[in-house]
Amino acid sequence: MSVAETPVQYMERTRQYYRALGYDNDYVWATFDDVPFTKPAKPSSDLRIALITTASPPDFDGVKRVWSGVVSPPPGKLFTDNVAWDKESTHTNDPGSFLPVEAAFGLVGEGALVGLTRHFHGVPTEYSQRKTNAEDAPEILARVRKDGADAAILCPLCPVCHQTVSLVARHLEANGIPTVIVGSAQDVVEHCGVPRFYFTDFPLGNPCGHPWRPDMQREIMRQALALFDTATAPRTTVKAPFAWNEEGSLWRPRYGRVNPADRERLLKLGDERRRRQAKAKQVSMEGVSSK
Repeated sequence: MSVAETPVQYMERTRQYYRALGYDNDYVWATFDDVPFTKPAKPSSDLRIALITTASPPDFDGVKRVWSGVVSPPPGKLFTDNVAWDKESTHTNDPGSFLPVEAAFGLVGEGALVGLTRHFHGVPTEYSQRKTNAEDAPEILARVRKDGADAAILCPLCPVCHQTVSLVARHLEANGIPTVIVGSAQDVVEHCGVPRFYFTDFPLGNPCGHPWRPDMQREIMRQALALFDTATAPRTTVKAPFAWNEEGSLWRPRYGRVNPADRERLLKLGDERRRRQAKAKQVSMEGVSSK
């Protein structure tokens, strides 16, 4: 496989980028030996699916929280600027490219799917694996159960988004809800360990297909749904038979690249980030001590 065809190694790209920002301690990505696996109780055509995204509501107020929205009518816009998808290679103006509500409705019309739950759900992207495991994943499980979902399809945007939904998928599976992740950061998902992964080798931000290509988005949803029938063991990965509309030799090197000429600028950005983090931590501690 040529360099132009090799999937991007997002964990390594992220490590190099944060080193350029001046961080000495590398982030430790989630990884597990054992993977929970729940077999669906019925064929995929009889399933009612919950969709889960790492996008935020259009009126995002800066506070990270689990949230829900109705699938009918499908959302016309969601907020994605707060997560690190590939903003040089693509865009997220078409919500169907990362939250396949309309693609799923198309499959319902064909009889390939019973339907979606009344709500889709948003899970915040967190570097804190503890928070995702202890707070956000259980909240997603409660909402999915309340909506009567038979299974869930999770669609992440950025590298850490892929880790977040991997942890959520593991929690859902351990509690009897089968899952499929549709994503583009293969290294992150497989490093964590999930039951079913439909890999779309696209720039981050459009895991469910090219923007404004409903035909592709529906076919990706159809093939992802089929994993509920065909996967017989955890760690099942299927690669989508679609290519991005730009040569891999062009889009693959862009994400998170660190050019020598940028190192001074990135180090200053890192210093500013650390000052903001220290200030936020101090404000938080002062708030706790005043109670």
